[in-house]
Amino acid sequence: MSGSITQTPWFSNQEVRQRLNLSNDQFNRLNTNYQNAWTQYQKGVAGLGNLTPQERTQRMQDLQRQFYNSLSTTTNETLTDPQLRSRYNQLYYQYRGYGAFDDPTVQKDLGLTAEQQQKLAQYHQDWQNSMADLERTYATDPQGATRRFEEMRTRDQNQIQNVLTPQQRERWQQMTGEPYTFQPSIYFQRQNSQTPKK
Repeated sequence: MSGSITQTPWFSNQEVRQRLNLSNDQFNRLNTNYQNAWTQYQKGVAGLGNLTPQERTQRMQDLQRQFYNSLSTTTNETLTDPQLRSRYNQLYYQYRGYGAFDDPTVQKDLGLTAEQQQKLAQYHQDWQNSMADLERTYATDPQGATRRFEEMRTRDQNQIQNVLTPQQRERWQQMTGEPYTFQPSIYFQRQNSQTPKK
């Protein structure tokens, strides 16, 4: 949820697929690669065992890094058109929101300080808590939940802007490209509702 690592890939949303103009072959390859990476991630999480909070945090970061690295490699192999690959990556950063700043590659690219990472991590936790509440609301009042979601997105975009320096904001804008309005339903979709086309 909330742009984090889930079994349902973000690009399986029909509107996103159409926006990217993914072919059935591209979608199926991306989906297979995503499921393989997700399975490995889940195995890693299940095998964490008894760790200190600090050790668990570090190990989770390692597992997330492996997940994103695996996806990046297979995405580059599947989406050979540079323009399509660039837009795919831009939308993925937008979808991940605060979660993107947990990515070591993004941290390095933006030159985030430890203080900035800490602030963004706290905002990310707040976002996840809000999204957990919002999912319950969405089941009974989708219109109200959508309005609240839009308010959250505006607030969070402002918070990100306030944390980043002018140079970092410019770079982040380059990395995310033209803003795309994700609907809250994409964060609450279920795996069995999206099936790759043959």
